[in-house]
Amino acid sequence: MGLAAVHARRRPASEVLAAVLGGADLAGFHPLDLELGRAWGQVLAWAERDGAARPRSLGEMQALSQAYILSRAAPPEACGPEIPAAPARGAMRLARPVRMALDAKGKWAAQDDGWQGRAAAIEADAFDLMSRAALRRGQPLPFSGVQIDTGRQYRALVEFRAAGAMKLSSIEGRAGGSGHGGSDYLDRFLQAGENLARMRRGIGDGVAMEVRRVRPSKRGTAARGIITDRALVDAVCLSDQTLSAVLQGHGWAKSTDHIAALRGALAAALDRMAGRVRRG
Repeated sequence: MGLAAVHARRRPASEVLAAVLGGADLAGFHPLDLELGRAWGQVLAWAERDGAARPRSLGEMQALSQAYILSRAAPPEACGPEIPAAPARGAMRLARPVRMALDAKGKWAAQDDGWQGRAAAIEADAFDLMSRAALRRGQPLPFSGVQIDTGRQYRALVEFRAAGAMKLSSIEGRAGGSGHGGSDYLDRFLQAGENLARMRRGIGDGVAMEVRRVRPSKRGTAARGIITDRALVDAVCLSDQTLSAVLQGHGWAKSTDHIAALRGALAAALDRMAGRVRRG
């Protein structure tokens, strides 16, 4: 986005809608209007896939946008009707609860263990979103199962440590600081800290995208900056940003080469993190 767009004035929503419906270039629009135009573009693409009529007014576009949001918030049918639609929850993925049980031949086998045979719904993260996008394009999955599990384990450790600090304060506030189960929790808290430190050593201090290695004509905006491996891992694993969002957040132009470079850097960092955990 150029400086002209940054200083552009805000436009009426009806004008933004007209530009989107007419296929106009939104490059010179205000950043907030540009984001609105992009969001409406997604709504229109969704509506066209379902055979819905194109909106003719701002009111119709708003109604279509609400329908789009509710459709994305609806839980998968396999989860049953008890889970309500919740737009703030975001996208979800299916999870099949299983248990090991003896089959008719007396052998242990995994069996569905969901209530009434239903699946569970788990909030989708950046890895889910990137995997879905690759499948829609008919491309291989961008990350292996081990890499995805490592990224999710990293997030779980960070969240556990952040929440655990408050719980430790509560335990220490009890008489003598020796509340029931306090020592066990402290052991788990310290172990999580050691595992997290090992993972972060695996990430290292490297740079995933360095400005000087890319020609100025292909970098993007003047506000571009280097993307370190740590910033990349945290953006994807902790903030649920896709690779495209990471590029945009650091001022880089979205391109196939840039996304491939980030994908390779993230995969390498996740492999190093997994190796640190295995070695202990």
